[in-house]
Amino acid sequence: MIQINLVARIDDDKNSFLDLVYVAYKLKSAGITDFKVLFIGGVHKQSIYQNIVHLANLLDVESHIGFTMKAIPLAQLPEDVKQGYFLNYTVGAFVGYSAIESIDLGLRAIFLNGDKKLIGDMPKTAGMCPDLNSLIALITTLTQGKSAIDTKIDESNSQLKKSYFLTAAERSNLLSLLLPGNQPL
Repeated sequence: MIQINLVARIDDDKNSFLDLVYVAYKLKSAGITDFKVLFIGGVHKQSIYQNIVHLANLLDVESHIGFTMKAIPLAQLPEDVKQGYFLNYTVGAFVGYSAIESIDLGLRAIFLNGDKKLIGDMPKTAGMCPDLNSLIALITTLTQGKSAIDTKIDESNSQLKKSYFLTAAERSNLLSLLLPGNQPL
C-alpha cells in the first residue's frame, strides 16, 4: 500500500487539503486502489474538515482518506505511518524546514509545488512534483515499482538534507567567525 501523509493542522490558512482528495479521486479513477492519504494534525476549523470529508464522500474515495484529528510529533508516529511518504508543499524550489526535519528523522519526503507560477523552478529530481499531475504520476509509478523509486527518492532526500545542514568543518568555521575576535573553538 502507498501511504501519503500530510502533516498540517486543518485550518483557514491551509488550502491544500482538497487537492489531495482530488489526487485520491484521480488514482481511484485510474484503477489504483491500494493507497491512503492521511492528514496528520489537529482540526482547528471544523467546516474545512467537513468539506474534506464531504468531497471525499462525493468522489467515493472516503475509504482512502484518513485523519489523526490531533497533532502527533513525527518521532512518535506509528511505524506503519513512518513507512509512508511525507508530502511537503514547496514554493517553487523553496523547501521549508519541516521537510528537512522529516528527512532528518529518516522519513521519506516527497514535494509538491504550491505555486503555479513557479512550476519551472522545481528541481528535476525524484520526489519533486511541480504540479498535481506530477504527484499523481509519481504515486502511479510507485504502485508499479516502489523499491526502485524509493531508492531515487532517498538519494534526492539525502542530497537535499546535505544542502541544508552544515558539515562539521562548516560549523566550526561559522562558529569561529561568530565568536568574539574570530577565535576558533
